[in-house]
Amino acid sequence: MTEETREELQEAADVAELVSDIEAEQGLLDLADAADTLEAAADAEAIGNAAMAQAASDVTRGVDAMAVADRMAVLGEVVAVAGVSDIGQGVELLAQSDDIAVQSALVAAMSEEDLSLGMQLAAIAGQLEAVADVSLLLDLPTMAEFLDQKSDELQDLAVDTLVRFSATRALAQIMGETSEEIEEMGIEEMAEGMVRMEVAEGIEERSEALADAGAALTAEGLIESAAADAFHEAAADLVAEGVSEVANAGEELGEAEATGRLADAVEEVVDEEA
Repeated sequence: MTEETREELQEAADVAELVSDIEAEQGLLDLADAADTLEAAADAEAIGNAAMAQAASDVTRGVDAMAVADRMAVLGEVVAVAGVSDIGQGVELLAQSDDIAVQSALVAAMSEEDLSLGMQLAAIAGQLEAVADVSLLLDLPTMAEFLDQKSDELQDLAVDTLVRFSATRALAQIMGETSEEIEEMGIEEMAEGMVRMEVAEGIEERSEALADAGAALTAEGLIESAAADAFHEAAADLVAEGVSEVANAGEELGEAEATGRLADAVEEVVDEEA
């Protein structure tokens, strides 16, 4: 082997060794990039999993909130119906109270008429008795007996009328008290109805607020779910990219090793010829 050939082989070996070093360095850099890419993929996957878990939680809470809102809405309707019923009963009781009050006033008026009539009858009975006594003094026994009899009849009728007056007055008083009691019951029923209506309104407002919150949570959960899917897709893309980078790095390192072996073989030949 000539000196010139040996120098050319040595130069080729040096070039091959340099190329091997460059390829090896590039392969290591690609491996580092692949590691970073796979780490980013793992981070994206973790973020996606966390987002999906949060999405599931938000959707579940949203659905639960809307279910509670529906139940509260039904409860509010029931309470509202009960309130309307109470108010209706109150109005009916007040109407009945007014009717009884009117009847009580009529009975009281009748009682006053009985009193007036009884007193008039008693007065007439007394007058007849006085006339009977005068007739007896005038020696008119038949007339005196007749007048005395009529006086007794009028007296009995007056007593009956006055007794009826007492009973009628007591009835009017009882009816008046009953009217007041029914009026109080009607007022209480209407008050209860109004309270229930207010409660129903509060329940309805709370139900609407829960429904809105549930819808917002559900929408937020769906958005988070979409974001989680995007992170999972990004993670899959990064994994594919990382695997590709690892494969490229492996090829580069393999080429570097092969080039290095070639350089070593050429140097051995040069050394043997030296």
